[in-house]
Amino acid sequence: MTSWVVCDSGLMLATALPENMTPKARALLDAWSRTDIRLAAPKLYAYEIVAAIRKHVYRKSLTPEEGYQVRESLLSKTVELFMDDLLVKRGYDLATHFNRPTAYDSQYLAIAERLECDFWTADERLFNAVHSELSWVKWLGHFGEANNNQG
Repeated sequence: MTSWVVCDSGLMLATALPENMTPKARALLDAWSRTDIRLAAPKLYAYEIVAAIRKHVYRKSLTPEEGYQVRESLLSKTVELFMDDLLVKRGYDLATHFNRPTAYDSQYLAIAERLECDFWTADERLFNAVHSELSWVKWLGHFGEANNNQG
């Protein structure tokens, strides 16, 4: 049986851009690839990916060629993208409930809630804001620790 995991753009970007969480992000993605786990995200995921890469190119931490390579690599990953009116509204409700300044990240929460699966994020502030109520929200920084392995 196939199971779902929602992953945010920050986690996926960490697999391709060198940062302190890169080893954990790559290990987690590798663990998922060895199973029947399907990845899910809101449609805004693709926009977040290209916006972050473009920012790196603009700031010259990536060359334009590297930016294109990273873009192609990340957008070729199989991530099923979701968006419908009920998800958008639920994302807003979750942002309101958790007093979040924007509703972007809450769209990921809404999808994980609908699919009844874990949501893995590289955003520690989001994790800290919601994990006491939403045990299925996992922070990448905890990957590899006991009882928090693959989602």
